[in-house]
Amino acid sequence: SYYKTNATRQLIDLPMDALSGYTAKKINAGDLQNTGFELVVDGRVLAKPNGFNWTTSFNYSRNNNTVESLADGVTRYNLGGFDDVAVLAVVGQKYGEIYGTKYSRVKDAASPFNGQILLNANGLPTRDPEIVKLGNQQAKALLGFTNSFDYRGVGLSFLVDARIGGEIFSATHVALQASGAGKVTAPNGERASFVADGVVSNGSGGYVANTKLVTPQDYWSAVATANNLGITEANLYDASNVRLRNVQLNYTLPRKFLANSPIKNAKFGVSANNVWLIKSHMNGIDPESVYATNSNATGFENAGLPTMRTFLINLALGF
Repeated sequence: SYYKTNATRQLIDLPMDALSGYTAKKINAGDLQNTGFELVVDGRVLAKPNGFNWTTSFNYSRNNNTVESLADGVTRYNLGGFDDVAVLAVVGQKYGEIYGTKYSRVKDAASPFNGQILLNANGLPTRDPEIVKLGNQQAKALLGFTNSFDYRGVGLSFLVDARIGGEIFSATHVALQASGAGKVTAPNGERASFVADGVVSNGSGGYVANTKLVTPQDYWSAVATANNLGITEANLYDASNVRLRNVQLNYTLPRKFLANSPIKNAKFGVSANNVWLIKSHMNGIDPESVYATNSNATGFENAGLPTMRTFLINLALGF
């Protein structure tokens, strides 16, 4: 299936001058456009009425959410964030652009060090003061793969799903790095001084490779404590992940056991959701642990609780 939808006249809190006595006013405005497609393929691998049955299903979907317009005179709208980090709706761009700071870098196209991280005189990284776009919270694609097995009333099914693409900022890792509790602050369990990658000014307008030793404490303090949330780029992660989303086990009682009762059929089952995070790029944090659960800003997290694993027991009776 292919779709194209436009959501218009949405409720927006438009900021007002604080001297008016109000922080914002609610208006109807905006045009958000969703285009995308979904492909579903089902297959019956084995089909034996009195034996083993196996069905499988694969689905692939891709959605592109763009901001066509906001209120008159408004080109960007803050969906969430704090300090240097902001998730924005920007006219003409994808919904949920992530803005923040980057490492200071050499900006001299003629220099052989162009683009490399520029360190200060102490050999430590600094942040570029400019707030720039770093990524987007939208996934590029979603995948799902379901298999269902049945043998003489016993049914087993499982769903593996995946999110491909999109970014998320982690303030949890910022806090871990600033306190020295993050694994990255002590590679191989050691806290030896090291030479940070980058270049330093040679004092005459050029640059030389850095050779100054720094301690892990000084380095990660420079990365993670600047303006509270540190250098945004350092803790922006790929939100792609693969997980075993659901497992179900069911048993349908044979009809002969119900012949002398008012019950026509009975089915018992147990299931578990969010069973196993198989693969993630966030070093121990679930990319679904977003901070602003009351908004559409899913592109950052801050000390979010781990996502919940649930277990269900069910009994279905037919009369």
